[in-house]
Amino acid sequence: METTRLGIMGGTFNPIHFGHLLIAEEARQQLHLDRILFIPSYATPNKDICGATAEERLAMVRLAVDSNPHFVVSDMEIRRKGPSYTVDTLRLLRTVYGKDSGLYFISGTDTIHDLPNWHKPEDVLRLCYFVGASRPDGTEEIEPIITKYGDLGCKIIPLAVPELEISSTEVRRRLQAGLSVRYMIPDNVADFIYKNGVYQCVHKK
Repeated sequence: METTRLGIMGGTFNPIHFGHLLIAEEARQQLHLDRILFIPSYATPNKDICGATAEERLAMVRLAVDSNPHFVVSDMEIRRKGPSYTVDTLRLLRTVYGKDSGLYFISGTDTIHDLPNWHKPEDVLRLCYFVGASRPDGTEEIEPIITKYGDLGCKIIPLAVPELEISSTEVRRRLQAGLSVRYMIPDNVADFIYKNGVYQCVHKK
């Protein structure tokens, strides 16, 4: 089996935006990853997903990554249905890609701080490297989290990325208010949202 360095971008992507894409591309370059696998969740244990169906979120992610040959999309969590626990997804990916392949779960630094509240966080760290995108000045302190996990702490990797203040919550708010989301999400994703009335957007600006 071919050894792969695989980046994993999980999340609701409700909707996917340029912040997600920028973090994925920076991780690919800085960590020398072969590809980035985007995995939209069907449901998450710790927050409600409102405004778009799982199928709509999957379609938007596919549109957003279409122009990057290093980005691919999996519907594995949506097909599985139910709450999406990262540890279960990582176990399946380890089976698919083999024990020698490198798995790099990519997220924001805020997710690293929340890691102790995850389902089986120690098992998550045994299965993958946990990459946390941080501000270029490194002001987001994650050392206490690294220390907390002892020898497994070396599996937590800070990743400095250009700062881009975009959130899915703000994108949804602007869509519902009839405001422009140009330069916040890819044009083809915006077209999909307007065409299908996702988030009950007011009208296209």
